[in-house]
Amino acid sequence: MAEVQLNGVTIAYQQLGEGPDLVLVHGLAASRAFWFLQYAMPLAKHFRITLFDLRGHGYSSMPPSGYEAIRAADDILGLLDHLGIADCALVGHSYGGGVALEFAGAHPERVNRLAVLDTKVNALQPSQRLSDSPYLSPFEVEVAHKSGHDWEQEQQVGLLFLEVLARWRTGGGGAELKDVFTPFGEGRGAQRTAKQYLELIDSTTALAEMVLPGIDGPAIAALPMPCLWIYGEWSRCMPSCRALSALRAADEFRIVPKGGHFFPISDAAIVMGWLKPFLGITEETAAAPLPGGTAES
Repeated sequence: MAEVQLNGVTIAYQQLGEGPDLVLVHGLAASRAFWFLQYAMPLAKHFRITLFDLRGHGYSSMPPSGYEAIRAADDILGLLDHLGIADCALVGHSYGGGVALEFAGAHPERVNRLAVLDTKVNALQPSQRLSDSPYLSPFEVEVAHKSGHDWEQEQQVGLLFLEVLARWRTGGGGAELKDVFTPFGEGRGAQRTAKQYLELIDSTTALAEMVLPGIDGPAIAALPMPCLWIYGEWSRCMPSCRALSALRAADEFRIVPKGGHFFPISDAAIVMGWLKPFLGITEETAAAPLPGGTAES
């Protein structure tokens, strides 16, 4: 792991592999570890992968403010400049997809391909309601029943769900309930991540800043690079997907069957099946000899 000071914030990052540059951006209540095993490791055979922790996450520092997506996009710009990366393919999940969108809109010359995975685009989907999904998982039913919140009236269900789950995890509850909708995983790492997320939302202005509108429809429509959009069939980000498909009808849109918000982990093989050809990995390139080695079997 390495660190760099950018925009008054310490950003932790790492690189692996060789080849064209590919940058992966994780979402809220996660870290660069989100990508490591199922994405960064296999893709490092074809790319130089850059992973980093968003401000307030992982081993990056936690400033008291500055959590709107455009500020995190500024961190990407600083990181690319620090690493001497002229342009890259950019992949983001959830809030990380919003950050990637902001960066692509502000610096289109630095992004040669953009893949967005289950991102709620605030300008296109200002609120996120319980009814934005046709399906409630058993865990969500349990949360809705026990948490005491009026979920039908909640305007940002995704953020509230993360908060409630983090408080349950740190209090020792909810560990027996797991499904494709459930963040924070298992073990001590899950406890640490939950505690860090609660520190973020309790001690900074992040909650108010993360729902600011950000990049708008015309700017998204004008993006010049090839774009891939992947959403979960049962995700509450589907209103964003529908709005994006109207703006970018010529792009590639993929829907993970019965996928929840965390399908990049639960359905990684499906996602990689779409992501690899979009990034230019064909059967021929997958079988090509690695630098200084032999072809993969």
